[in-house]
Amino acid sequence: MPAETQTEPLQRWVAINLGEQVRSLRPLSGGNSNETMLLQTDAGLRILRRPPAAQLGHGAHSMEREFRILRALEPSDVPAPRALALCEDPQVFDVPFLVMEHVPGCALTESLPDGFGEDAVGEVGFAVVEALARMHSAPWRELGLEGYGRPEGFLDRQVTRWRRQYEAREVRDLPLFRELAVWLEANRPPAQPPAIIHGDFHVDNCLVTESRPSRVAAIIDWEMSTIGDPLIDLGLLLAFWSNQRPAPRAMPSVQGFSYVEGAPSRAALAERYCELTGRSVEHLHYYMALAFWKLAAIVEGAYALLVAGDVSSEYARKLAADVPLLFEEAAGFAGLA
Repeated sequence: MPAETQTEPLQRWVAINLGEQVRSLRPLSGGNSNETMLLQTDAGLRILRRPPAAQLGHGAHSMEREFRILRALEPSDVPAPRALALCEDPQVFDVPFLVMEHVPGCALTESLPDGFGEDAVGEVGFAVVEALARMHSAPWRELGLEGYGRPEGFLDRQVTRWRRQYEAREVRDLPLFRELAVWLEANRPPAQPPAIIHGDFHVDNCLVTESRPSRVAAIIDWEMSTIGDPLIDLGLLLAFWSNQRPAPRAMPSVQGFSYVEGAPSRAALAERYCELTGRSVEHLHYYMALAFWKLAAIVEGAYALLVAGDVSSEYARKLAADVPLLFEEAAGFAGLA
């Protein structure tokens, strides 16, 4: 539990807003996205989400935005946790936070759950694509998300936005960053019709059922969501997918379970997405290059915090190699390597 000075305000808040009594609170994960904690109350398990100690920027950790998107998705068929309450008073628990329902399931990284055979890789892959298609097909205006993002010109702004963020925290010379930025500006495809986008969509940010047939029980970690070009989500998912990736791989644990013989190809998953949404995947190589370039630009901020001595974690230390590798893979998608 937090220190006693924090426990009592939190207990009071939970009692007033949820009508429940706090039994325990423990971290489930941490890092540069919002922290996830398991809250046990007398009514059962809940999830508490709060910003991390070292933030990369207020917008990336907005509790109000995550709360709003989860509330909006409740009447839809998009698998997402149900938001229960939002606290924007930092006096309760040091920082604003939200509480949501606990959804049983597992977030897959290097391996599948016990008892799953390698033949389940395809089952998981197609289930995740189907969940993504439901999200991108959701009627965002009817769900009350008008004004949640700025879809007009969304793709046009991406390189400028993330280049500015990267250069504000630049701590080393990585020439591929600018070479790719030039290519991305010169080769931008026509924008897709806007949709709800997750902004950090890969299998690790899905809770998958622990029994077969596999399905996505919930998409989690919505802090980067907005309204924009949905192929950005598909690009990141497929950039991290399969043994088609060159070695050494950047962030090898992400979707590492898919690096096996017999896993469905990126093309097969993209085709299924196209069937479900009716969207073109003609320029998928562009979106995969953009996805890894953008991801590298974002997480380089965590590496800069490490260099400055503001954080010390294994994740941040690995970025010394992971960021250059992300740029190299992005260059491969772009045909620059």
